[in-house]
Amino acid sequence: MYKYLKLLRTKHWLKNILLFAAPFFGGRLLSGGTLLMAFPAFTAFSLSASVAYIFNDIRDVENDRLHPEKRKRPIAAGDISRGKALIFAAVLCTVAIFMSYKIAVPFLYFILAYLSIQAAYSVYLKNIPIVDIFCIASGFIIRVLAGGVAFKVEVSQWLLLTMFMISLVLATGKRLGEVSLLNEKAGKHRKSLGYYSTANLNEILLISSSASLIAYALYTVEQFQDLVYTVPIVTFGLFRYLMLSKQGLGDPTEAITRDKWLVFTVVLWLVVVGLIRY
Repeated sequence: MYKYLKLLRTKHWLKNILLFAAPFFGGRLLSGGTLLMAFPAFTAFSLSASVAYIFNDIRDVENDRLHPEKRKRPIAAGDISRGKALIFAAVLCTVAIFMSYKIAVPFLYFILAYLSIQAAYSVYLKNIPIVDIFCIASGFIIRVLAGGVAFKVEVSQWLLLTMFMISLVLATGKRLGEVSLLNEKAGKHRKSLGYYSTANLNEILLISSSASLIAYALYTVEQFQDLVYTVPIVTFGLFRYLMLSKQGLGDPTEAITRDKWLVFTVVLWLVVVGLIRY
């Protein structure tokens, strides 16, 4: 049972908290409708994400065995066969689609869009530099939009722009972490990594992080002026993440669960935004 739980990559379900971005900033997080739909929406997207992870693990099994960390994954380690993993993914996908349909048809569309992009990414797009970064970033954006339709909260243009730029930061940081960790073996693990250097990834990270900070600052002023007091907190967290990325810890989930300063910053930001909005 443990090996199948490990196959789900439940730690990465943390990303699905982005489903609650729209109701959180919109002041609707504690409303009855949001609380009622919170568990099914989170579960449906989490299962969908696990389906994408399993499919990617099946496709990437040989390359994962060349990675110091990914080789420990159940399929790469030989703990679960590809056939069993595929059947398991099919069951999860069926459950996720059924739950998504029950939640809302537009939510189902976002789930299908997410699965389609992730499948295309696993099969081909992950080998194309820059395109792979946008594919990773799209997953974060879809989560925000899916949360908006699930909880019937409009996603503002400023919030969408801010999340898009932050998504690029996280996606680029992940790639920078991989390149820094694998060095000359990066291209053997994934074709697109061979096209990247730490220098050009740092340039992309600099541009996207600057844009994300500006977008967030403008969002706070345009939407809820009191939120401008959270800009210094976000700035510190952003700088901390950039530092971790250059140390090979750019995976967003790993960074936020391993670094105590980043955890503290995120918690502090959530508390302050919560106090201001509620």
